[in-house]
Parts: sequence; C-alpha cells; structure tokens
Amino acid sequence: MLQLILGAACISFSAVFVKLAHVSALSAAFYRMGVGGLGLLIAMALAGRLGTIRGPLVARAMPCAIFFALDLWTWHLSINIVGPGMGTLLGNFQVFVLALTAVLIYKQKTGPVFWLSMGLAVVGLYAMVGVGFGARPPEYGLGVLYGLSTAFFYGLYILSLQKAVSGFSASDPLAITAMLSLGAAAIIGCGMLALGDTFAIPDTASVLSLLAYGLICQSLGSLLISRGLMLTPTVLAGLILLLQPVLAYVWDIVFFAKPMSAAELSGAALALVGIYLGSSWRKKA
Repeated sequence: MLQLILGAACISFSAVFVKLAHVSALSAAFYRMGVGGLGLLIAMALAGRLGTIRGPLVARAMPCAIFFALDLWTWHLSINIVGPGMGTLLGNFQVFVLALTAVLIYKQKTGPVFWLSMGLAVVGLYAMVGVGFGARPPEYGLGVLYGLSTAFFYGLYILSLQKAVSGFSASDPLAITAMLSLGAAAIIGCGMLALGDTFAIPDTASVLSLLAYGLICQSLGSLLISRGLMLTPTVLAGLILLLQPVLAYVWDIVFFAKPMSAAELSGAALALVGIYLGSSWRKKA
C-alpha cells in the first residue's frame, strides 16, 4: 500500500512540473516520455532484464503509445488553460470511459452504484466549471474540453495497455511501459516537427523541471503504482489513487495561488466521490 501512496504522490506533481517548465504542451509531453522511457531502460539494464524486450512485445506497446501521446498532448493543453488541479481532475474522468466501454461493448450489467457515480460526477463537473462560467476567461471552455479529451484518450490507453500485457509474463509490463514511453516520445516528436514546434529548452529551471517530470513522475511514479497495484486490494487501490487529483489541487493552491470558490470545492468533492464509485463499480463488475 505504501508503494501505491508514494506512486500517487509522485505523479501528483506532474502538472506542477509542466507549469514550471517554460515549454510548449507537445515539448513537455515529449520530454516526459523520452526521459521517462530512458530511465526505465536504464533500470532494466541494471536489473539485467533488457532481454525481455522482444518484437511481439514492442508491437503490442505501439497502440498504447499512440493513445498515451494524445492523452498527454490534450492534458498539457488543458493544464495551461485551467490549471494543474482542474486539468488533473478532468483527466480522472477516464473511469467513466472504461465503465461505458464495459456496459456498451462488453455488455456488463449496470446497477444503482454506476448511475449514482455518473450523476455525482456530472453534477460535480457542472459545479466546477458551469457555475460562474460567464465570468471566466474566453478560453476556459476550451481548456475543459481538452481535459475531457484527456479522459477519453487515457481511457483508450488503459484499455490498450490491458490488452498489451495480457498473455505476457509478470516481468514484461515494465518492458512494455519502457517501449510505449519511447514510442510515445517518437510520435510526439514527429508531431512537433510537423507543426514546427521547438525542442529547445529555454532555461535551467525548465531543464530541471523536465528531468524531474520524466524521472519522478513517469519512471518512479509509474513503477511504484504498478507494483503497488499488485499488493493492494482493488477497492482500497481505487481510493488511494484519488490522492493524485486531490494532491494536484493542493499543489495548485500552494504553488500557484489558485483561487477556489465554494462551488468549485463542492464540485471537486462530488466529482471525486463519483470517480471513486465509478472506479469501484468497474472493478467489481
């Protein structure tokens, strides 16, 4: 359980490092996946596990890389508009993408908990972004749409990752994570070249932020969470992982002096409860 808590805490700093790095959304995503992927490769080399990287494994990792690249791009765009706390919370709506997939594609039966979680999340979302919407900056609505797009792409990433790791040994998920990280970096890099984006890092603070983003959030955080999930009961794991958006909100207030209204705080609390119930329903179903 401690590994899961530490992993969630590590990843909760992701949006902070993005805000502190003075680079574009695509550039931040590129360095997260590139630095993180290289960090995982080094860890595998030190453990003598580079031999687990095989052709079939790499092929399975590529769909994950595509969806993760889209997830990170839209998430970074959202963070730059609505802030680290809101952007992270919106991304966690991915549990409903997974739940709806279970209902519509795999024909799993719904129950009152599912509909309650959906209702709480919708009401919470409205309280967060709908109340006082007219007084918000013109681009705020676009930031919310980016955040919800993040949830959609992250849900597809989770589904593709579940398929990728099925049938492989217990030592292979780390290799798949390393390969999808480097694959996503390559995809994002191609997108940067096509759009004329720059790989230049403007200052030392940005270099340090991007290194921390890749090594702490992508490498260490992902490794701790993957190990923690193997040792923690499912429902408890879902509750612990809510530390990520909660702490992201805390860091947004502490580091960036984010103003918080009563409606937004209440909406965030309702959304978190809905996300937890939605996550618990999906895992029990």
